[in-house]
Amino acid sequence: MPTRMRTNRGAALITVMLVIAIVSVIAVNLGSSLQRQVSRSANLYQAEQSYWMWLSAEAVLAEVLQLELEQSDGIVHAEQNWATRQGPFPVAGGQIAARVRDLRSCFNLNSLVPGGEQELQGERRRQQFRQLLMANELDSYQAQQLTDALIDWLDEDTRLSENGAEDPDYESLSHPYQAANSAMLDISELRQVRGYSAAIIAQIKPQVCVIPGNNELKLNINTIDPEHAALLVALSNGAIDVSTAQQVLAGRPQDGYDDREQALNEGPLAGIKDQEGNSLDELVVSSEYFQLLAFIQWGEVETRARSVINVTPERANVIYRAMGE
Repeated sequence: MPTRMRTNRGAALITVMLVIAIVSVIAVNLGSSLQRQVSRSANLYQAEQSYWMWLSAEAVLAEVLQLELEQSDGIVHAEQNWATRQGPFPVAGGQIAARVRDLRSCFNLNSLVPGGEQELQGERRRQQFRQLLMANELDSYQAQQLTDALIDWLDEDTRLSENGAEDPDYESLSHPYQAANSAMLDISELRQVRGYSAAIIAQIKPQVCVIPGNNELKLNINTIDPEHAALLVALSNGAIDVSTAQQVLAGRPQDGYDDREQALNEGPLAGIKDQEGNSLDELVVSSEYFQLLAFIQWGEVETRARSVINVTPERANVIYRAMGE
């Protein structure tokens, strides 16, 4: 066989092998790309299904809350159906569990800045929050610093409180930012306020909350967790101690008080009068704000989400949604 012909055949064979190799690489890449796209599509589908399960949980809770509050004439207590932990319930493709929190069973951080000309009320809120921090075993100076820093974060002005923090304090950080100077929408914002370490937030988080668009402080005596007696200490501005507050919560009727007067006229609270300083005029037996904590698993996707629902006699509206706990 002529040398040229053998050379041509060899070149052709190498070319064929090269083409096969290139096609193989392309096929592998296309296969991997297709697999990623299929996986991404599956994840998107599962995430979308989780989202709709979340909205479904909101709708069910809104209906339950409105019905129960209508039947109880607005009285809210911890033995009602909404207060029991729900699930996990199996659904096609996954499961869902839910927990509901009465947002009148915790200290609304937005209430620290009442707004308008309510100076006396604002000062009382500061005192009450300091009492809450001290009842959680923080010393008085640290409680003052944390209170002032939070107020500077919430109020609209840029004036520095005695122990507070404003823009210059945050702008000097390695990752600078500015104070919000507005009410909070979510409790997660507390991490940005000077002095609020992860340990302090973990300590007080079960007893504090944020109600979007609301700066009132009301505490529902019927739904305060027995482990959160410090809230009553704060509300009374230190007029009662933690031990007395625990007695009050332990002595509640199983289905709650019918009105605040009943609560105030029984047991240790009977000696505390409604007056500036150590008043209990923020004590209530009702609520209009609830938080849904939803835990959804659909396929490979796990979703944790929360919603705030405002319940009125006319309807129940979702006023805030966020992912995570």
